Amino acid sequence: MFMEERQKDILKRINATGRIQVAQIQELYNISADCARRDLRFLESRGLLQRTHGGAIAAQPKGIMPEETYNPEDLTEVKADYLAVARKALEHIKDNDVIYITTSSVGYYMAMHIPGNLQITILTNSVTIAQVLRKKENISVILLGGEMSHRGHCHDYYTVQMVRNIRIDKAFLSHDAFSLEFGTSIHNSAGVEFGRAVMESSSMNIGLYPSAKIGKNAVHSVCSAEDYDLLVTDT
Repeated sequence: MFMEERQKDILKRINATGRIQVAQIQELYNISADCARRDLRFLESRGLLQRTHGGAIAAQPKGIMPEETYNPEDLTEVKADYLAVARKALEHIKDNDVIYITTSSVGYYMAMHIPGNLQITILTNSVTIAQVLRKKENISVILLGGEMSHRGHCHDYYTVQMVRNIRIDKAFLSHDAFSLEFGTSIHNSAGVEFGRAVMESSSMNIGLYPSAKIGKNAVHSVCSAEDYDLLVTDT
């Protein structure tokens, strides 16, 4: 069983029974206690469960592991806290700004709700967000391209080189997790270099982190908390 399959099965069992112990995970999947705890940390960082002493309990509401082809367009209902963060972020954009918008759900909501009276240039490495923006005549879109992931994102070598040749006024970024100790972090190491390149090219870096992402740690560090000029979150 691959790691992703095991984690999906762990989540399925927790959602069915309400809880699971580290010892159970070890026995079910023939893995070490450290490996079992890593699985639980990963699932908790995505808000899919809540770790306890010796195991974990189901999140409320119960978490669903996203598919490999998932992108924000697939959302079946609006996340109110994410939308609130997106609307607040829009207040920091001015005419003629050159901005980067994150590929996350918050970035998708920003793209959906950008006012029609703003004349700006937007960089995005998401084909989903680019598709939303192309219909807005007041927006000039620069699509950062390269090898595309199954989620419709580009963040490979070619994408990194492209963003390094563009000067950005404001970058609106969001990753899997944010904590004071580990900074901002992601589960897929492929996005680390791209995230850092965006921040290096930007005059102002704005972190968009709904409270569900705060106090959590993913696997790979992108930057420290202090690297942000502004943090936007919900109440």
